[in-house]
Amino acid sequence: MSGKSRTARVLGRAMRTMSVLDRKGTGWLLQLLSPPPTVIVLVNRGRRTGRLYRTPVSILVEDPERDEVVISPMWSKSTDWYLNVVAGGLVEVHVRGEAWQVEWRHLNQAERRAAGEAFRDAHPLYSRIILWTLVRLNGLEGDPAEAVVRALPMLSLRRTRS
Repeated sequence: MSGKSRTARVLGRAMRTMSVLDRKGTGWLLQLLSPPPTVIVLVNRGRRTGRLYRTPVSILVEDPERDEVVISPMWSKSTDWYLNVVAGGLVEVHVRGEAWQVEWRHLNQAERRAAGEAFRDAHPLYSRIILWTLVRLNGLEGDPAEAVVRALPMLSLRRTRS
């Protein structure tokens, strides 16, 4: 059984239901948030089981010119999808119903800070809720934005041209 509290497990399941909204023609449902972040679905292979998982993740920053997005594990560095990706299990990413093959890299602290600021600028209300949640879930102290930048990794996913 997971070491997470029951509330965290229920909240996690509820957040994963957003993967349903990755289908063509259903993206309008995400407009209920003010303004909504784009949700992508990571297809990753379990590092122990080898099983394929579809994990919805919010995009923090998107650069359409470079076909690049920035994501972060919200629960912690020990989130399964993050550990699977770092172990080499990222298969593909679904963005707005389109499958991408991607290369990933960790962002350094300056890049994480810039990504956090860009996310807060783009989503002023939603980002406050997310920061509050991240601080509570991860037991962080101090300025919420700085604490999250220091504590949580961020990954850049760049689409590869085949």
